[in-house]
Amino acid sequence: MGLSFEGEPIRAVLEITYDSEEEARLVASALSPDNLPLPDGLRLSMYAEERKLVLEVECRRSVHSLLNTLDDVLSMASLINKVISEVKAKINK
Repeated sequence: MGLSFEGEPIRAVLEITYDSEEEARLVASALSPDNLPLPDGLRLSMYAEERKLVLEVECRRSVHSLLNTLDDVLSMASLINKVISEVKAKINK
């Protein structure tokens, strides 16, 4: 069990830069279905902006919950990045 915050929520912004805006949009699109429904006390906004995937998290739960959310997103983004790299490699052969 972690600390809960009753006042201001904990906010985190995560930015991942890709080779192109198209890749950032592709990753955002692939991650979107995985983010719903969210538990009470957790708000997540994700969008592509130029070559960046931007994830904004607002958490009124525990720090542990925030870290788990960021870890989940990073794990899924890593998997998607591997798939994109494999597809690019096959296309460029």
